[in-house]
Amino acid sequence: MHDTLMAKEARSAPEKVALQLKENEKRWYEICQYLKSDQINFAATVARGSSDHAATFAKYLLETQLGLITASIAPSVYTAYQSQTKTNNSLFIGISQSGKSPDLVQSFESVRQQATTIALVNVVDSPLAQAAKFVVPLHAADEKAVAATKSYITSLTALAQFIALYTNDDLLIRALADLPDYLDKAVQVDWSYAIDAFLKAQDAYVIARGYGYAIAQEAALKLKETSSLHAEPFSSAEVLHGPFALVKKAFPTLVFAQNDATARRVIELAQRMSAMGADVMLAMPGNINTAQVSYHLPMPASLHPILDPIICIQSFYMMAAKLSLARGLNPDQPDNLNKVTQTV
Repeated sequence: MHDTLMAKEARSAPEKVALQLKENEKRWYEICQYLKSDQINFAATVARGSSDHAATFAKYLLETQLGLITASIAPSVYTAYQSQTKTNNSLFIGISQSGKSPDLVQSFESVRQQATTIALVNVVDSPLAQAAKFVVPLHAADEKAVAATKSYITSLTALAQFIALYTNDDLLIRALADLPDYLDKAVQVDWSYAIDAFLKAQDAYVIARGYGYAIAQEAALKLKETSSLHAEPFSSAEVLHGPFALVKKAFPTLVFAQNDATARRVIELAQRMSAMGADVMLAMPGNINTAQVSYHLPMPASLHPILDPIICIQSFYMMAAKLSLARGLNPDQPDNLNKVTQTV
């Protein structure tokens, strides 16, 4: 197998994260001081694609760590419908690799007089950055692969650093310092089992909960995007409703878990699906090998519950690039897709 651009860029994520954590610390401190001096009553996110999955991560962090109710805003509210929203005393976060999509920019321009806007972007002179009150660079460098990898990982890391510094969480701050090393370890693990289980599949589930749900969304998108595999993400709680009817023998299911209050129920669901005959692959830092599932995907030790999903998606990206090739595809040239998608 040749080394793909997707794999090369994913492999570079640890060094990009190390740079980002160093370069953005002062910037985040300044933003945190400003937010603490203001009256912020709720938060909103605006993003598309992989960046919107990072926004899911932001929602869980802001609600669990800061107690801020957080909504995902549909850009069409401002573009197609030309509506105004009541965003006084709000935090408005936009996430975008390119920062070029007109609908995201118009969303920021519509709320800039009321909300405190923060743009997490890889291109610091982009239109979205220019429309924001605060700009946080992702420091992912130029990303050429159509499938975003390092920019997604740096988006998650930027959000984790924000929360760590805002809450002055010493444990999380120290864990972030070690994250690049753990991501390096995550690059090296072998998920060949996952390639075998997905190789001939037409449909699959990706399941997680809480902080991990953001990477379930992202992994499912990448399976669609790079392997033409119809994969759907679900919360481990939500899948027990209608979607559970589709679980059958040899049905491939990738399960992500992190070491927090959601772990027990996620593992129980994974075991239940495995007992039904599904090909269940469990990825969890510091994985409990006693769980009765089809495949235990190797992972580094757990660093921190909030950071566990970032480590998991790093390992997943390495596997996803190989899976695409194994299915006779090229992850660097997905059908019908371009690197930058601009919507209105």
